[in-house]
Amino acid sequence: MAITERDIFLHAARSFELLQKAIRTFNDYLQMKLPPKSQEYYQARSFLKQGQNFFDETLKKAKLLLGPIPPYSVQEVEKQRARFLMENKIIVRGLSLNELREELAKDEFLKTMMSAEEITAYLKVHLVSQSSGERKLANIKVRMILDKLKTLLSKGLELQAAAQKYFQSG
Repeated sequence: MAITERDIFLHAARSFELLQKAIRTFNDYLQMKLPPKSQEYYQARSFLKQGQNFFDETLKKAKLLLGPIPPYSVQEVEKQRARFLMENKIIVRGLSLNELREELAKDEFLKTMMSAEEITAYLKVHLVSQSSGERKLANIKVRMILDKLKTLLSKGLELQAAAQKYFQSG
């Protein structure tokens, strides 16, 4: 089965939604001091697990779409792949901070996950590291999405640990 840009963005969007739900539900559970064995605890755990599964799928698909092409592949495959990724707005064209900031701030998908300020802050911190070594600057949009999801997943796991302690106390 061929992987499309829809796969990566659909999985990322679903992961984002579920991780946010998990965080909100864990926060409500902990802040409202609901009974330890209430259903909110189980709902939040379920949201977190599903969100993590979608994150894992997103990561796997990103590696397939953006990872290295096997050395035995024809050069035409590399060109077709680059064209496909560019046409489907998976990779970015900009090379400077200002170009990238402008391009990513206009990106409809990215706007659902990050504010313009978050995008700018991310670019300032990660622009140099993303363009050095084996990483490609063009892949920064996907890296940004994955990092955002990873941050939400970490926050969800922290809240789950706190909720588990509260759950066990009751």
